[in-house]
Amino acid sequence: MHIPDAYLSPATEAVMAGVMVPVWVIAARKTSAELTSRQMPLLSIGAAFCFAIQMFNVPAVGGTTAHALGAVLLAILVGPWAALLGMTLTLAIQALMFGDGGILSLGANCFDMALVATFVGYGVFRLISGRSEIGSGRWLVASAIAGYSGTTMASVCAGLLLGIQPLVAHDVLGHALYCPFGLNVTLPAMVMTHLLTASPVEAIVTVAALSYLWRTFPELLGARARPKVGVTNRLVKRLAWVLVLTPLGLLATGSAFGEWDVEDLKKLVGYVPQGAANAHEIIKPLLPDYGFAGMSGRPWEIAGYLFSALVGCGAVALFTRGILRKPRVEAVDQRPIERASSDLPAWLREGPVALGRAAPLKTSWFEATVLKMRGAIAKTIASETVARSKGFLQSIHPTAKAIGFLSALVATGLAQSPLTLSGLLFAGLVAAAASQVPMGDFVTRVGGAVIFFGMIIAIPLAFQPGPTLLLGMSSTGLTLAATILLRLATGISLAILWNLTTPWHRMIRSFGSLGVPRQVLSTATLTYRYLFVIMETLGDMVEARTSRQVGACDKRQARAYAGAGSAVLFAKSLSLTEETHLAMQSRGFEGVIKQPQVKAWKLADIATALAGLAVLLMVTHVI
Repeated sequence: MHIPDAYLSPATEAVMAGVMVPVWVIAARKTSAELTSRQMPLLSIGAAFCFAIQMFNVPAVGGTTAHALGAVLLAILVGPWAALLGMTLTLAIQALMFGDGGILSLGANCFDMALVATFVGYGVFRLISGRSEIGSGRWLVASAIAGYSGTTMASVCAGLLLGIQPLVAHDVLGHALYCPFGLNVTLPAMVMTHLLTASPVEAIVTVAALSYLWRTFPELLGARARPKVGVTNRLVKRLAWVLVLTPLGLLATGSAFGEWDVEDLKKLVGYVPQGAANAHEIIKPLLPDYGFAGMSGRPWEIAGYLFSALVGCGAVALFTRGILRKPRVEAVDQRPIERASSDLPAWLREGPVALGRAAPLKTSWFEATVLKMRGAIAKTIASETVARSKGFLQSIHPTAKAIGFLSALVATGLAQSPLTLSGLLFAGLVAAAASQVPMGDFVTRVGGAVIFFGMIIAIPLAFQPGPTLLLGMSSTGLTLAATILLRLATGISLAILWNLTTPWHRMIRSFGSLGVPRQVLSTATLTYRYLFVIMETLGDMVEARTSRQVGACDKRQARAYAGAGSAVLFAKSLSLTEETHLAMQSRGFEGVIKQPQVKAWKLADIATALAGLAVLLMVTHVI
């Protein structure tokens, strides 16, 4: 639906720009007067979300592609006038930085996708939703129909603008100077494409986004709910996940209707219209077609698409944020959310009720990071409860277990066959089940790490040159991607399983049996415990400060607390170091851990060590 410059006559572009200029002025004034501080982050993040979803091309009829707009969603969140400005900035950045849509035809594109789609969709939403409650079934159905209607009407306008070009601009022979197709072609092509493809996608995206916001942040939609701290950061994180998935838009092959290059246009109509032939780039885009100029190949295409999504969304959010530096402060409703009919509280009048889990109070990123690190270290210490339970791996001698796991990890790094890696992964899962490891948490930790770290590498590899097998992915690329993911999953699962089934002091002792210097082992042991004590101290400091803080602190206060807390923690670290050193000296510690007597190896211990070595030898022999 992004009309390039070469498809509209200068007269049409001038008229549409003239129509949009007063609309932009009115929108700017109304937005400055009506946009509230609650809606400000929604406008910037919502406009960036519109940019992101427009990169998800979906296959359409006739071998073309289409995409959703997000205009109606933005209008429901912040109002139609603010949504019009957000969509305008999105379309302008697409044209200037990526060459998606013409610069001279920006007025026409804004008329279609920023004005018509926004106001038609918002009008339909208000008409159908009426006075229904936010989040109700009727409210969500109204948003779906509104998204469908707004996108469809925008496609009608785009089809009309393209279809009248042969009538308003042609040469003496009757050949069109710009868009060569008449209304009998452009209207059915544009409308049917969006009726069957883009408009349903728009409806789904609108309902899904509103449902998520209603469940998570109802106060952003105008509901009477206690506001949460850190809403913007959580929305940015969700937007980041959308950006990671944008390369899926490359799976749809073909060009959108009305966005062909000169060669494709000549194949379609047999000649190149004079206006399209004489068209030239007014401003050379930074990342043409959402990619790196001069870089060919599927991996570069995916990397360019991801980089373009990040740059484009950042630019849209930044410029949209600058529309209104001082938004109107929204009056807070001081009435209680629930008013009892008597002086007694509701829980006392109604008897025992099931208590729901209260939403946690949001803290600053510094405090949240400290508390998460503290929890992670505490969980690592607490995981030794699994190591002390009765299971298969817990009964194996620590040195034999170290030999087996180290050999298996080396074999995992050297293995080139997905079948070998699958066998190692399956063996690890069986060993975990036999060792009474909590499988739900175990699989979640392994799967989360593989998805977060492995998919970034595996997706570009899947599009390596070779015989195409599925959705543009080659058999060679799929094999490489599967190998990477399996190697990562196997290595992480073996490492976690080894850690979960072996107490820390026994693991250190096994390293000493394998020849690791005792000074290194002593340092590792003291660092492990010392880090836990420091993180516990820092967590206690954060909790003590939070318990004395009324309300959320601003950025200046957060920096002051972070600086003062770092100084206090440094002083406590020095004091703790001296106390630990003096305590060690008073007990005669000379830097060497005394090794208690260990039991002799059993048959199962020998079998475990030999199994790991056998796997390593088998892999090296295959290589």
